Amino acid sequence: MDPVTFEVIRHRLLAITDEQGATLAAISGSPHVVNANDFNVGLYLPDGSVAAMGRTILLHSASMALITRHVIEDCEQDPGIHPGDMFVVNNPWKGAIHAQDMGVVAPIFFEGELLAWAGAMCHMPDVGGSRPGSFCNDATECYQEGLQLTPTKLVEDGRIRSDVWNLIMAHTRAAPAVNLDLRGLIAANNTAVRAMTQLAERYGVDTVKAVMAGLIDLSDRRLRNRLRELPDATVRSTAYLDNDGGLNEVYHVDLVMTKTGDKLRFDYSGSSPQVEGYINCTSSGLMAGINAALLPTLAYDAPWNEGLFRPVDVYAPEGLICNAKRPAAVSGGALEAGWLVEMTAVEALSKLVACSDELMGEAQAAPAGGPDQFVLSGNNAHGDPFTHVILDCLATGGGAYNHRDGVWTQGQHNIERQRISNAEDMELETPLLYLRRGLVTDSGGAGEFRGGQSMGSTFLVHRGTGLKAMCNGHGWEAPNSTGIFGGYPGTQNIRDLIVGTDVLDQFARGLHVSDVDRIAGERPSMHGRQGAFAVSDGDVLSTIHQSGGGWGDPLARSIGALAEDLRSGAVSADAAQRLYGIVLTDTGQIDVEASESKRHALREQRRAWPRAVADIPRPSGELTRVGPLGSALQLLRAEDNIGYSACRCGHVLSESTHPWRARAGEQIEHDVHQVSLATRLSDVLEVRRYACPACGSLLSTDVARRGSDRVHDVEVKL
Repeated sequence: MDPVTFEVIRHRLLAITDEQGATLAAISGSPHVVNANDFNVGLYLPDGSVAAMGRTILLHSASMALITRHVIEDCEQDPGIHPGDMFVVNNPWKGAIHAQDMGVVAPIFFEGELLAWAGAMCHMPDVGGSRPGSFCNDATECYQEGLQLTPTKLVEDGRIRSDVWNLIMAHTRAAPAVNLDLRGLIAANNTAVRAMTQLAERYGVDTVKAVMAGLIDLSDRRLRNRLRELPDATVRSTAYLDNDGGLNEVYHVDLVMTKTGDKLRFDYSGSSPQVEGYINCTSSGLMAGINAALLPTLAYDAPWNEGLFRPVDVYAPEGLICNAKRPAAVSGGALEAGWLVEMTAVEALSKLVACSDELMGEAQAAPAGGPDQFVLSGNNAHGDPFTHVILDCLATGGGAYNHRDGVWTQGQHNIERQRISNAEDMELETPLLYLRRGLVTDSGGAGEFRGGQSMGSTFLVHRGTGLKAMCNGHGWEAPNSTGIFGGYPGTQNIRDLIVGTDVLDQFARGLHVSDVDRIAGERPSMHGRQGAFAVSDGDVLSTIHQSGGGWGDPLARSIGALAEDLRSGAVSADAAQRLYGIVLTDTGQIDVEASESKRHALREQRRAWPRAVADIPRPSGELTRVGPLGSALQLLRAEDNIGYSACRCGHVLSESTHPWRARAGEQIEHDVHQVSLATRLSDVLEVRRYACPACGSLLSTDVARRGSDRVHDVEVKL
């Protein structure tokens, strides 16, 4: 077909997904939909392949296609798929990431032929289970986590089935909100059915189908072409999940990513076995995390559809923490193991593209490593029961790049279009008052380019009864927002509760209360998997959320950039001196000459760090640069065709097939505050810094298990 018609229909398909999203938001009104954009919509081929998807939360990019395929498999024969039907699914082993994500799909028939499918999914405020909000941190199996529908016909011949509808409403604590969400999902699909029918009437079924198939082929070609631009390589990444709410264990999500020609293989088989707690994810969560990393990193200029999944192979045997076998508890998996799948995939893909001078600008340090959930339930000031998920944990800083700092309050990496709740609306809807909501100094990871700042919030509990807060999150004792190529990690999740405070007394005296250190009261111990705890009028809860990691050696950050950081409050005077090697005058100004001298001395100290293995003899003959290994290292080729990993200064560390870290200076740290705002680090973890023994430049900052082998994270094939 002519390219003009192709582009017209292509953009019409995208416009239809926008119309689906607008319809859902208008009817739902849910903060998850309207603010967090925790939903997705799309159009799918008759076999379930993604033809066009909404640009909202990337985690659902593959989930809706999986749901559609399960509907076809389970329902085609009985009860049958007919015009006017719609099917509902929220089972984590049938495409949903966890039970709170409920999807509705509808077949689109034209003149008796199945033209396509429409789908819409959003996060429901509650689907039952042991905890309000259905994040069941006490669950040990999926049967305790609420309603989990396998493909079920919800709408038949255009009419809602009241038996199924009533079943869903009977299983939720938030029936009015779920009622609107479901109606919004149905309406979004009706919008797509009408629009696709009009499109087929205007251009013909064959033309519309050809465009959808052509878009998939186009994306397939673009991604394969991009992969061919990159060197063949094996890249490794590991992220750590601190405890499951019961045992104080640290689990890991382990990725070995191999790029060969125009294909990518993600191997997660080295991850921890599934656990009893609710932190596991199913294969849906595994694919969600991979796609959320892949699409913006490698496919930023391609239509997002099924074609981007064709060059990708995933290996993860069932029974892992990131591919749990039924009946594992998985209600928290989207924010736990599934989130760390995304973190490892972002790191591995970024390190791969950083092996190309042309594409290095697309690489990024790890974004926020996972939210600290805050679900508040009870009775509001009017005596009405409520359950509300507080969305402030989404306002996190982005990871740094090799040419600029991360964006402050960028929002979560996997939510492309995101807002958080308006503060005034929150104070009307919940028994909370804001004492402070703003950027957190030092939250972004230190580096030559700094991670973006996250937002912190301080809440006063006010005029509610029977209130319970539920707070759960990883990244409490394990840095998940890791830096890259020497950059330091962003802050970890931090939470403080102050009971029986004097805030109202300070208000009565006309004082402005925002600094938690100036609030009197009892401070019970907090931990990551806090679970549900009672709160009362006058209590204060303060939260700081993980933020993006830094890029490159912090000692390489320019004096001018640090002066601006100090002026804006992005970096404190303490961190400027402790992390960036800056000397300040009595007036708080940067002493440039003294700072340069201090930085030189710090690099000299690094040159003296111990090494596991001595230098190899420098290869004879001329060494030719093959390409970068990120911004700190480079790959060199000798005349005998042997590859070597070398610092940017030219110092050769090791053969490229061997771990270069063994021949770099190594400094092991157990006090995470030496590299971050955070103060907690699990006893089983340590922070390892590696420096060039010739120039003292910081090459990598790793989080690792104590006693584990040094990682060979990037191995490029010559």
